[in-house]
Amino acid sequence: MGNTSYIWYDKRIKGKRWDALMEIGIIGSGAVGLLSAAYLSKYHEVTLYTRRKEQADLINNAGITLVRGERHENISINLGAEENTSYKEPLLIITVKQYQLDSILDALKKSPSKTVLFLQNGMSHIPLLQTLKRHHIFVGTVEHGALKLSDNSVKHTGLGCIKVSSLYPDDCLTELPILQMQMEHFPFEYISDWKEMMSRKLLVNACINPLTALLRVPNGELASNPMFNKMTESVFRESMKVLALQKGQEEWEHVMDICRITAQNRSSMLKDIEEGRKTEIDGIIGCLINQAEAEKLEVPVLHFLYNAIRGMEG
Repeated sequence: MGNTSYIWYDKRIKGKRWDALMEIGIIGSGAVGLLSAAYLSKYHEVTLYTRRKEQADLINNAGITLVRGERHENISINLGAEENTSYKEPLLIITVKQYQLDSILDALKKSPSKTVLFLQNGMSHIPLLQTLKRHHIFVGTVEHGALKLSDNSVKHTGLGCIKVSSLYPDDCLTELPILQMQMEHFPFEYISDWKEMMSRKLLVNACINPLTALLRVPNGELASNPMFNKMTESVFRESMKVLALQKGQEEWEHVMDICRITAQNRSSMLKDIEEGRKTEIDGIIGCLINQAEAEKLEVPVLHFLYNAIRGMEG
């Protein structure tokens, strides 16, 4: 690792102790995976698991470039193949999309006990996670703005936090040591109720992702453009009805705050449409529609969005 001495010095000057070092595996090398790997590798021994050899070769040769404002940092990192079925690290952070989880879940079912943090949009994967009985399972929501500039470069476009909650009541905070330390520009926050946390995140995803993909605009336009804002409010009202969240004005302000914090971001769904990839529409809007049908609720706007994005996927 070419920058080992730099990373060691960085830990020392920030007052972090070497004996607090953890081995962390990050599976998934999109914007969130690159951002997480870049920040966590300053404090811990991180291995980033990638799917494509071209990306692995680039990161192996040039490291990860983290862009924040005018500051550019180059960070060296260990690499592994995403299809590897024997992840050795005791802590895994899973950042792949919901529909890419199957092979990882199969590997985890055969793996010794680990602590695993899942950072997916939507909630339709939760029943699958509940089958991983031998592991300490945490779910999280990412409120940072992150833009993947290239295979080895990520821009931190909006400072937020990663909210984390345990899927099982018996798991305590000591099972996820990264919650014990505050990392500059990359904080974690523990939330006691995973369902409320994930519902609030699903609300944000439902309001932002499909509309930005359909309208081909960055997140901030949903707050600043009056017509787009009205469309967002329509999605918000139907989603709130399905999720049965109580604090309407507070939730709306939260959605708008996320739009502003990540104003420069092109949502993951927009990027997927632009690059001809499958989207997470099933895990986000599809999840809400299924719940609405079970409760006999009318959600015409959500049906429109679902059909529009599925049509754009081709």
